[in-house]
Amino acid sequence: MIFKGKVFIKSWFNGLPDDWRFEPLDIGYFAVLKRLYSWMVETKIRSGINYIDKLDFLEAYPSARIEAFKEDTIKNSFGAAESEWEPKTPSNYKQLLKQASSIKALLRTRSRSPPSPLNSAINQVLKACQVTMQSAAFLEKEVSDLRAANEKQKQKRTRSRKQIPSTEGLSVLEASILIVQPEEAIEPPPPPQLRRPSPPLLPRTRVLNRCGACGNLGHKRNACPDRPR
Repeated sequence: MIFKGKVFIKSWFNGLPDDWRFEPLDIGYFAVLKRLYSWMVETKIRSGINYIDKLDFLEAYPSARIEAFKEDTIKNSFGAAESEWEPKTPSNYKQLLKQASSIKALLRTRSRSPPSPLNSAINQVLKACQVTMQSAAFLEKEVSDLRAANEKQKQKRTRSRKQIPSTEGLSVLEASILIVQPEEAIEPPPPPQLRRPSPPLLPRTRVLNRCGACGNLGHKRNACPDRPR
């Protein structure tokens, strides 16, 4: 809430509704504060104090503020300015408890008798909302964990498994360059050559004897037909 400013930028207020600002006189409790402070100043004047310095102001203002800024006065003043309280949907259990407490306090101020059945109904609704919010929180946590695990698995699948052969050490820069380079297509190994079938084994031919007398093949010397008898 801005009460007064010497310098402001006009673009600060772009997009705001027409009723975003309240003048001090539009809200009733400022009039109550002004009346109480004036009464305290008049009391000092009757006591012989003809001027008010900073210390007198710091002494009188807190007391006037405590008397003016009471819960009923503030609610009635904003109600007269057509600025009623509009409950918002709570987004967590803490906001839910705060709103339930405000509703119960409002019921107590409007009803003199203790509304026990209504309080029981509010407590049941509060318990149901609590269970629903806790279940939604657990479900959101499980979904977040599953998404994180899925992202890790996706990173593992896309990780390069290229092997870099190197007989000597590589620097970080050299390894980065080798990883970024596209992998060369691996040529398939050549098909194995078919072996020619070996020729069939032929039976071993017997070498014919040569005759020592006549020199012909097929017999020995002792069986030579030309041998003299």
